[in-house]
Amino acid sequence: MNQKLKIIRPYLLLFLFSSHFIFGQELSINILRDKVNNIPISYATIKGGKNYAISNEDGVFEFQKTDSTITIQSVVYENLEINYEFLKANDTIFMQPLTYELDEVVISKDGLYTQMLKTVMTDYALETHKEKFFLRAVIRKNNELYKIVDFSGLIEKQSLFDTRSKPMPKKNYKVKIENIRKVGIEDRDIDFRLFSFKEFLTNVIKIAFNKDEFNITYESTTNKDSKRITLEPKDKEKIKMQGFYILNDDNTFKEAEVAYDNKNAEFKKIGKSKYRTVFSNWKSNFERNSQTKKLQLNKATLNGKTEVYEEGENYNFDWNYIYYAIPIDDVTEVKNNTNLNKDIFDLKGEYNQEYWKNHEILTLTKEMQEFITKVKTSGKNSDFRTKTNIN
Repeated sequence: MNQKLKIIRPYLLLFLFSSHFIFGQELSINILRDKVNNIPISYATIKGGKNYAISNEDGVFEFQKTDSTITIQSVVYENLEINYEFLKANDTIFMQPLTYELDEVVISKDGLYTQMLKTVMTDYALETHKEKFFLRAVIRKNNELYKIVDFSGLIEKQSLFDTRSKPMPKKNYKVKIENIRKVGIEDRDIDFRLFSFKEFLTNVIKIAFNKDEFNITYESTTNKDSKRITLEPKDKEKIKMQGFYILNDDNTFKEAEVAYDNKNAEFKKIGKSKYRTVFSNWKSNFERNSQTKKLQLNKATLNGKTEVYEEGENYNFDWNYIYYAIPIDDVTEVKNNTNLNKDIFDLKGEYNQEYWKNHEILTLTKEMQEFITKVKTSGKNSDFRTKTNIN
């Protein structure tokens, strides 16, 4: 999975950004951490009544007061059920990681993996379905923040997956963007290109492998509540990818992950520059729609590292995307209002100050707040420009 460079025309926009606060509501701010390793847990889902949130890159989340039970979920951790009083009393919330061991049950070479793939035809949304979505892309250049773009909106998909018996339509997606918040620094001559909506949505559902080229391992938790399948290439010199699947009791997969690691990847050239992607990882979670009973994409993360060499200078770009979706009813109209093939950072849209003040899904980290301040006060620069939709 390659990110790309792009040649751009020079122009300069001044930057203005407002801070992220929530007014008039009782709010708890907490951090999620691994109980064993004491590391932050990113992108966990927190739900309670009509409220929901996702922990950010630092494991931090904000949650409005509710009388309902609050459920905290992350696929490789035990679910937590707490109340709002517990959140207020504990700044740090610890989650217990699941422990997997090699399954002692003798399974045929590829039996469970084949059974899992067959569930795509019976249990997943291969027909039209709609979602409320949130998408964030964050780019770092040489470990420093470079671009941030956040979206909220509606999406209509004709099919979740592309299968042999039911191919995905060429025009599979409609995206209605409702809110955009973006800020970034760009090189005036050659810049780093983000994925388009079509590229992102297509990549995070590429999860199937040719099983004949992989060794398959089965694991399960001690109580057998959760199973995991791992696929590792038989020829590691030829194939640089591996896959991981977390299964439900009915052998459907609630999480699929694909990892690519190739420090010797070939370079691609653009002008006097050359670049290569040496690492990428995409992970997708699925939840069952309570109305249709079909599994839909609920959350996806995609991240990687691209190396760039330009006239003796070396640059490392780290890219990270997080997508979160909530099913909506079929009667809601989704009218496409964006170019699905365009770099998402270049898309235009409204910035709604009140919306982002009262937003719990894509919360800003401390690092992001510092980046906003830095760009806001940077002024003009002969080598770089700033870009934002906020005025």
